Amino acid sequence: MTREQRIVTVSSTAHFLTHMFILIFPAVVVPYARETGQPLSAVFGLGFMMYLLYGALAIPAGYLADHWSRIGILRICMGGMGLFSLLAGSTADPALFALALAGIGAACGLYHPAGLGLISHEIDRQGKAHGINGIFGNFGIAAAPLFAGGVMLFFDWRWVYWAGAFLGFAGVALTYALPFTVTSHSDLEKKKGADPHRADHWLWFGVLCVAMTFAGLTYRANMTALPAYFETEAAGLARWLASALPDGATADRLSGAAGLMVSSVFMVSMVGQWVGGRSADRFDLRLAYLSWQALSFPFVVGMALFAGFPLYLAAMGHVFFALGMQPIENSLVGKLLPRRWLSTGYGIKFTLTFGVGSLAVKQVAWVEERGGLRDLYPMLAGEIGVIVAFAALLWGVSRRAMPRIANDPSSGDPPA
Repeated sequence: MTREQRIVTVSSTAHFLTHMFILIFPAVVVPYARETGQPLSAVFGLGFMMYLLYGALAIPAGYLADHWSRIGILRICMGGMGLFSLLAGSTADPALFALALAGIGAACGLYHPAGLGLISHEIDRQGKAHGINGIFGNFGIAAAPLFAGGVMLFFDWRWVYWAGAFLGFAGVALTYALPFTVTSHSDLEKKKGADPHRADHWLWFGVLCVAMTFAGLTYRANMTALPAYFETEAAGLARWLASALPDGATADRLSGAAGLMVSSVFMVSMVGQWVGGRSADRFDLRLAYLSWQALSFPFVVGMALFAGFPLYLAAMGHVFFALGMQPIENSLVGKLLPRRWLSTGYGIKFTLTFGVGSLAVKQVAWVEERGGLRDLYPMLAGEIGVIVAFAALLWGVSRRAMPRIANDPSSGDPPA
């Protein structure tokens, strides 16, 4: 295995685990509420600190990754997932359960600045590498309801966290099994030449940050609501799936079936990541980003209008574009930031997308309490409209000074 393959393997494994661990919670909301007798709106609220810390630690994690060790941050990340998952599976007390979730969020929040910074710093063909890494991240998104749903077909929700803890510790072991060296900044300067970053890149990055913040809000809202949304708005499909599966004896069987439906939806997003990664290496990153965001809009409108199987198809279309654009977005961030501060810059991104995005958990709880989850998706359609507007603004304010920003070998880095 080559050095670059080791880097992508380690980063992709941590990416997979990060997204799986952070999304186990939505898959167990209904069974946890059933056991404790709490309303859904109250249980949704238990995850707020998890999602807040998922983003809030991104900037300090990025700074440490830039100035200490990206691989060290990844080891702390996966080890923390394992430890706090053991606690989450060992208590139904709301305060302790919320504390365990917060610990999982803090551990997962270390990943993106370190993992994406590692790829951007060490690998030349970023689009392909980000695409592969993104596929594993989306596989983690898909695996969370699949993993949780499969376990809950035969055991209760606690076993989901206990089994997950083993995977976190295995991820730490992998970082020692696949060692690699990291290029120093001075060696990178000798290899690639002077950093091409320009002062006006910060303005463009600021415009992109607004779009990424709203993307984080829509992502977190959909991730939090979708298992319960399928269980209520596609209940007939979930019941059919539950009846077709092997017999089990748990009260969480319908929740498990809904979780498997969510998992299959996010399997489609893996294809989106592959196509998005290839697009990032072929086209202007700004136009690709604008196009992919715009294409997600009609599908989220469909999620607001449809039920049953049409809702299921609309959800597939939405995640294909909304998550498939991530290699494009991550490549664009890497092009606009100074090389020396890549992980810190990714920390800014994920503080906005996951930290500010955590407010979407409150949004989901507020909407569910007042009118039901169906009222959530017209709001998300409006937020995607804002994303499209700022993606178009980014193209408008930067295209004269920078006619092309791309990953393809013929374009190189943006000129100084």
